[in-house]
Amino acid sequence: QIVNHSPKTPNLPLQQALDLALRHHNAGDLPKAETIYQRILRNDPNQPVALHLLGVISHQMGENDRAVDLITKAIDIKPDFADAHCNLGIVLHELRRMDEAIASYNKATDIKPDYAEAHCNCGVTLKELGKLDGAVASYRKAISIKPNFPEANYNLGNIFKELRQLDEAVASYHKALNIKPGYS
Repeated sequence: QIVNHSPKTPNLPLQQALDLALRHHNAGDLPKAETIYQRILRNDPNQPVALHLLGVISHQMGENDRAVDLITKAIDIKPDFADAHCNLGIVLHELRRMDEAIASYNKATDIKPDYAEAHCNCGVTLKELGKLDGAVASYRKAISIKPNFPEANYNLGNIFKELRQLDEAVASYHKALNIKPGYS
């Protein structure tokens, strides 16, 4: 049970506290979510979900070095934490540590082969590195897992456009728009 130092939030069992923090996090109330994650960590400094999600908040607030530290600690505690590996890849990509980002995405998909978002994110990083064949393969894998994935279809269209495979590009863009009408 979480130790409560605030009269506004009752003592909650771990899962309820994580759920509450995640609701605040998803609603965009990062300070409230951060407070709950930190309260969880005061009670259990090695709680991997709270470490991971506090790392995600750090990334969202532009504190990427702190995000790497927190997410890496979560992974050290729970090595098979696919979401943490994927989110670490996102932060490493932003820090321009591209090879490490790819390694993180690959670790996420080794743990969870049907992790469409990790395949897509890997494609983004591979494209930035100019590894278009690898990016195409990553996007296609993401789409094969999650056919109604507009971002993967859009990103695949961008590569086809760059490769001057315009029919394939248009088809990918149409698919993205069919999935998400009005997709800018």
